[in-house]
Amino acid sequence: MENSLKISLLKQTDLLKFFDESTLAKLVEHCREISLSPKEVLFHEDDLENAMYLILEGELEVFKGPKQIAVLGPGHYLGEMSLIESKARSASARAEKPTLLMEINEEHFHTYLASEPQALLSIMRTLSGRVRSDLETMMKDMRQLSIFTHDIRNYLSTLGLAELTLEDTVELLGGTDPNHKKRAGLEDMEKCQHVVQKVRVNLMELLDSSLNHVKKIKTEYKKSKYQLLPVIEETVAGLATHPQLQEVTINVHSQGDSLEAVFNPLDIQRVLQNLIINAGYVTEGEGTIDVGISRNDGNLKVSVTDYGCGIPEDVQGYLFKDSLTTKSDGNGLGLLSCKGIIEENHQGNLWFETEEGKGTTFHFTLPAPNQVLDSN
Repeated sequence: MENSLKISLLKQTDLLKFFDESTLAKLVEHCREISLSPKEVLFHEDDLENAMYLILEGELEVFKGPKQIAVLGPGHYLGEMSLIESKARSASARAEKPTLLMEINEEHFHTYLASEPQALLSIMRTLSGRVRSDLETMMKDMRQLSIFTHDIRNYLSTLGLAELTLEDTVELLGGTDPNHKKRAGLEDMEKCQHVVQKVRVNLMELLDSSLNHVKKIKTEYKKSKYQLLPVIEETVAGLATHPQLQEVTINVHSQGDSLEAVFNPLDIQRVLQNLIINAGYVTEGEGTIDVGISRNDGNLKVSVTDYGCGIPEDVQGYLFKDSLTTKSDGNGLGLLSCKGIIEENHQGNLWFETEEGKGTTFHFTLPAPNQVLDSN
């Protein structure tokens, strides 16, 4: 694009319209021009670079993970936060169509914009508009989530009918008279009844917790002293029909007799489910996953080991970020959820060890009962 056309466009932008033509000419002369093809990425989330960009032609999509944040056209600018905060990119940007940009690096920003009150005011207006838009989007999403959660809770109440039917069937199979002989299938039916009841109760608890969080209702986070091994064994048994685990052998190894800890059973099951299912995705054919439990410096340590391909070094730093997933049906929230449950709710630690070509082990710790008493 010719410099005269660039200057003409800059005069129409809120950011630069108050500069005189000679100043704009210097800015155009010094700033680099960047051309992007459709779908070409300008920058990725977490990139470390200090530059902002003014769109001269075309269109850019700004996105975070799978979510589109905005579509920007000529006259709009983006990337200014990296110059103001000197932090990594908070989102990614790519061209929607052939796009032409003018790059304003850190030197040019401080020379032409940072010392000009009207330019800073323009940036503040832009940032304020983005915050308002983000808040409105967030409130819409929260309302939709609240409605969705409420409706699921109502829908789950119908499972009570299935429980009643199972209860009647168990009673018939067990015999309606003390002299009746128990019939074949009673044990399986009792297991089925237990699973249906537990799933309904756990889902109700999760949904209630979600609704309380959305409504900002403060509730006590409940933890008590439990044996950890039965929770692990029950979780493994419940995952037997998962598509990624049907052909996989899951071994549970325990070291020691007293394997008690203070925890919330439902949330620890959620952590175990996420880690074991993730291990299943990288386990080929009739492979093996090992789940171990042992004492570690007074805490209980749980380890989930797969023998897959390992985690590439360039991915390891992003594992606990909400946008990272390697699964076609994933959303990248599983490990983030695990980290919050273990480290924030249980004051434990979650970490991993990996070797490319050999596999990965995720470990987490839970405080033993005596440590919780000492801390109180």
